[in-house]
Amino acid sequence: TFEGSQGPGTPLYCEFLSPWVIRKELGHIIGDGDHIQQILDPEWRNGRDVRATIWWNLIAMFRRYKLPYAFLLQGSFQNRLINPAPLD
Repeated sequence: TFEGSQGPGTPLYCEFLSPWVIRKELGHIIGDGDHIQQILDPEWRNGRDVRATIWWNLIAMFRRYKLPYAFLLQGSFQNRLINPAPLD
């Protein structure tokens, strides 16, 4: 079952970050030793800290600009095929 901000079965709320803040935070993340691979790790984005906020903002930004984001979902759905979102 889906776990939202308040626990299982609740909606997801996420703080909106400006594109400049996301860029700065990604610079710090990519500047670390593991580069982009740590963002793709489900353990990195779990929880309610700033890492989860950055990840959800990336998903929202990619969707807004109709960019592929399926690679960000790696590890989120075990044994399930991730299909791209339909075009509007």
